[in-house]
Amino acid sequence: MAGALWVAIIGCVGLLFFWLVIVRLISKLGVRGPCPASLSWIVNNPIRRWYMRPVLDRVGIRPGEKVLELGPGPGAFTIEAARRTNPGGRLLAVDIQPKMIAVVERKVREAKQNNVETYRADAFHVPVDTGSIDRAFLVTVLPEIPDRKRALQELRRVLKPGGVLSITEEFLDPDYPLARTTIRWAEEAGFDLEECLGNWWIYTLNFRKPK
Repeated sequence: MAGALWVAIIGCVGLLFFWLVIVRLISKLGVRGPCPASLSWIVNNPIRRWYMRPVLDRVGIRPGEKVLELGPGPGAFTIEAARRTNPGGRLLAVDIQPKMIAVVERKVREAKQNNVETYRADAFHVPVDTGSIDRAFLVTVLPEIPDRKRALQELRRVLKPGGVLSITEEFLDPDYPLARTTIRWAEEAGFDLEECLGNWWIYTLNFRKPK
């Protein structure tokens, strides 16, 4: 029994080391911007899903909310986020890459999740009405956007007065910014910081649009 436990621990450590090496190698090779669809397995692998489990708890989605997920990629969080809006809520997933949106749509169909809308759009032209979103969240997306200020202003536009903006960053991401940097970006766009959750490895910052 003890031997099997040690084998499992060593296996997990080995997989984590492999994950670290792969991500840092991609960083050094100069891959920047949104993760290409061909590399979607990097952001949707079992190791990452395991240690990113607390993220949606920190985002704080409530039943009945209209939630925007900007940059869902292959939909690592989309289905569970949509479930958390029930009953009565909806999730809008917006990504710039058609292939990523196609993956999300397939997952939505397979999960028979009927409260998800998907859109192919960039962060500067989110196809929703002004002041219509209760909560918006981004997971390791903001640093990949070339004009972060403009993207944050667009998120401020679509959020209701008093709406929540949740930004999560992960140390393994090649574009990882320090929390104080993300706070500065959001505050310069007119958001008020409400809470800082997590640690240097994975942090979530929740902001509010002033009423």
